[in-house]
Amino acid sequence: MLLLMRKRIGTIVIKVFAFFLILGFGAWGIQDMLGYQVGGGGAVAEVGDQRLSPQTLYGEVNRDLQQMRQVFGNRLTMEQAQRFGLVDRALNRQIAEMATVASAQGLGLAISDNLVRQGIAAEPSFRGLAGNFDRQRFEQLLQANGMSEGAYVARVRAELASQQLLGSITSGAAAPKAWVNAIYRYREEKRVVDSVFVPDATSGTVAEPTDSQLRSQYETDKKIHTAPEYRALTYVRLDADELAKEIEISEDDLRAAYEQRADEFSTAEKRNVRQMLISDEAKAKSAHQRVSEGADFLVVAKEVAGQDAAAVELGEVTKDDLLPELADAVFAAPAGTTTAPVKSALGWHIIQVNAVVAGGTMSFEDAKPQLRKEMAREKAIDGLYDLSNTFEDALGGGATLEEAARGLNLNVLKIAAIDSQGNDRTGTVIADLPAPDAFVPAVFATEEGAESALTEAGDAGFFIVRVDKVVAPALRPFDEVKTKVSDAWKAEQRRAQAEARAKTILDVVNGGKTLVEAIGVQALEITASNPLTRDGRGGGSDFNADLIAKVFQLMTGNATQKATMGRVGDGYRIARLKTITEANPAADTKGVEELAGVLARSMQGDIAGQLQTAFREDVGVKVYQQAIETLFGNAETQQN
Repeated sequence: MLLLMRKRIGTIVIKVFAFFLILGFGAWGIQDMLGYQVGGGGAVAEVGDQRLSPQTLYGEVNRDLQQMRQVFGNRLTMEQAQRFGLVDRALNRQIAEMATVASAQGLGLAISDNLVRQGIAAEPSFRGLAGNFDRQRFEQLLQANGMSEGAYVARVRAELASQQLLGSITSGAAAPKAWVNAIYRYREEKRVVDSVFVPDATSGTVAEPTDSQLRSQYETDKKIHTAPEYRALTYVRLDADELAKEIEISEDDLRAAYEQRADEFSTAEKRNVRQMLISDEAKAKSAHQRVSEGADFLVVAKEVAGQDAAAVELGEVTKDDLLPELADAVFAAPAGTTTAPVKSALGWHIIQVNAVVAGGTMSFEDAKPQLRKEMAREKAIDGLYDLSNTFEDALGGGATLEEAARGLNLNVLKIAAIDSQGNDRTGTVIADLPAPDAFVPAVFATEEGAESALTEAGDAGFFIVRVDKVVAPALRPFDEVKTKVSDAWKAEQRRAQAEARAKTILDVVNGGKTLVEAIGVQALEITASNPLTRDGRGGGSDFNADLIAKVFQLMTGNATQKATMGRVGDGYRIARLKTITEANPAADTKGVEELAGVLARSMQGDIAGQLQTAFREDVGVKVYQQAIETLFGNAETQQN
């Protein structure tokens, strides 16, 4: 309906209509309109003295639903989302926030407006093209997510209160030393194995498959041979860098900018220096005398001032980097000389000038290309929002995507087929998409025949996309994939042969023979592994998680199972246990401390969860299930 309205009515009319529509909702009462007057007098839950409105809960669930649609596709319904537990998750999240805020208020913990303001301003998502907080972007993102400013401010305040309250209580949680050491010993135990790899490629000759075998393989691998959903689309991008190419900057403007930014094109003289700092004047003069007579500056600094090389070497400095008392003397000294002792509030300084790096100023002609590029881009960014508004007004006035673009001299681009990974029909990634991480989800969140919202692409651009056609996933015809099916069948035969060979070797080893005896005359190489740990360290590409887990189940001594095997890459690896090295916590203080930190954070999370449960019990929570079911359209409940 809204799309039809935009196509038929001008922008001004729409805005006037929307104004009266909002007034109508205000007079009528959106709560009554949606039938929310069920259970808790319009609320879906009460947390202490606070009431959770249907609008707030519905907005939370809808935002979660939109995020899930980016993963599962636009066909995901609210009913399916309910089965995934979205409503319960959003409800519990809201109740936990409200209970924490109520508990914080009960304890006298208050979050100031200034702290909330700082938290919002620091959010990277709300920064504009210049990197500062952008009010317009803030409002656009809230609107896109269906959230009012008041609701967002309340959420930030709740999160800050939660962080302060929960953080102050959980910060002291620490794991017992005995627990840390026990887990450390388990995690850091190391095992070395001798192993042999049986690759699929060394299997015997595989006969050509029959038609019946191919068709059976085709049926087995239907998912592999099913083409994904493809979408044909038309899109327009508004890009500051492209716009900048068409912007001319006058010579006078370039000259004015050069003069205003003179400091940027001037390089101060620098000197590479060493400094010796001595508190006693007599010692400073003696040290200077020794250096003047040829003694090594670093040696004298170590002997007289107790300074090592790291403290002496200052590197390159400008005049402004030095204390005022030192600057003139240092910058008057030629390269290769040492200043006489100079007194400051810190003591007596002896400076050795190793090298002089001359300063200078880039000429206007040399700076002009850089200035032209930067100024053109700045103008393009400044004009980008106006251009995007004009473009949206043209669409709102009934223009097609092509007409609106043509009126602003923008290119209209087309893609014949794109899947949800950004690939074409050949499986090749489509190049030069505007902000692929935002573009592809926007494509698959837009219905066929509809246009997406005008969306930011990076820090200097926008895009809008129209989905022209949706091609549903379909099984590719047998004849089209026959060669791939044949290759897959042969690969499976080679895999089965390799597995059988590996099992034979494994049985011989577990029967008491060595690996050398087990492989016999087969052209297979035995190698010793690096020390392996349970979390995969040392395994490299030779040992995956599954095989490592099996290795740590092996026992030494008289155990009957001395070896194990697993699928690794394109083959099977047989591993025979060689040595076990127990971990020693006392020998790895840093590792134990890091583990203790991980365990402490886990404990803090558990404590925080228990506290939130206690907060709910303390403040009292009422949930009006009938109101929730009515809100989300549970027809069965409504009939009852």
